[in-house]
Parts: sequence; C-alpha cells; structure tokens
Amino acid sequence: MKDIETTLADLSGRLPEACHEKNAQDAAVLIPLLQKDGEWHILFEVRSASVRQPLEICFPGGRIEENETEEEAAVRETAEELCIGKEQVRIVCGMHKLMRSSGGFITSYLGILQDYEGTYSREECDHVFALPLKQLLDMPCSMYKGRTVSIQPEDFPYDKIPHGRKYPFRSAQRTWYFYETDGGVIWGITAEILYRCLEVLGKKD
Repeated sequence: MKDIETTLADLSGRLPEACHEKNAQDAAVLIPLLQKDGEWHILFEVRSASVRQPLEICFPGGRIEENETEEEAAVRETAEELCIGKEQVRIVCGMHKLMRSSGGFITSYLGILQDYEGTYSREECDHVFALPLKQLLDMPCSMYKGRTVSIQPEDFPYDKIPHGRKYPFRSAQRTWYFYETDGGVIWGITAEILYRCLEVLGKKD
C-alpha cells in the first residue's frame, strides 16, 4: 500500500466524481435537430408497445456501456434506434446532466441529423415525429410541483440515530414538466430535458 504522501500527490488535480447507487444506470440521449422545408425541427420518438414505458414520447438514447463515453452512447443509441449511420449524427454540444428517478444520471446532447429520411427501428419505436423548433420555443410548459419521500427498510437501525423513528428525514422537491403537442403529451424526464434545452436555445442575450 502506498504511503499517504504519495497517494495525496497522485490525487492532485482530481475532479469531483458523481456518485450514485451501485446498480443505478447512467444514460445519454440526443436532442435531434433536422431541417424540414427550410425550418429547424426537433425529432421525437414514440416508444414501441413492446419496450419499457411503452408508447411514451422520448428522445433517442439509452444506457452507457462499459468503456463508452456519454457522447458515444448518445450517438450509438441514436444510430441504432433511427437506423442510420453514426456519421449522420453531428454533435453540436453537451446540454445537461440530470438525476434520473432510478438514481443514475442522464446526460443530454444537442445534435444534427444529416440526410435523415424518417427511418426507425420497429423494435424500439412505434413511430417518430418532428415539431418545428420555433413552435416549441413559443409553446407553454405546464409544471407541477411534487415531493419524493424517503422510505426506510423494515430492518432500518433507528436505534443508532438521534430521535429514532421520529428522525426528521427530508423529502426532496420534484418538478414535473408537461408539453401538449400535436404529436402527443411530452412529460417526465423527456419534457424536462426539452425544457432546459429550449431555455438555452431561446436565450435572447
């Protein structure tokens, strides 16, 4: 084992590391831009009836595989779900890193689809649709405030903490986002990713 002085020297310059539950999955998604009739649109997927969260609206994306960066995962998943080549996805920039309800992080990227002809994987998607960016920037977003609470297991050692069962565990505030669009209702983490993206794209300064 290295002595502490060597360890401290080795750690010089280390950046803070995001930590979460061991079994929580990190994911990455793409917010896909494409041009239709000379106007910028954002593409959305509607999940297949045979996958998790069936028939919900989402962005292309999925879990980050071992030895894969977040950006690589977003591009790979987009290519697989839209049946296109990775070279057809041009990343513009990273957008946000949000905590998922499962405990992992989901990282979003803004990207441009090139030479996209409306293809998609029938296993992953029921269908895809695109909405004009200008329309989305003007569209109201409904927000609902809620809270998530901490539920302890039956064998939780209350006798080891001050106040025992009366300990004032905190609940966390959660905002739920909803967009009512011509393609259907966009809600949950997808709506939050969209909301935060539109905040950036719509800045006037």
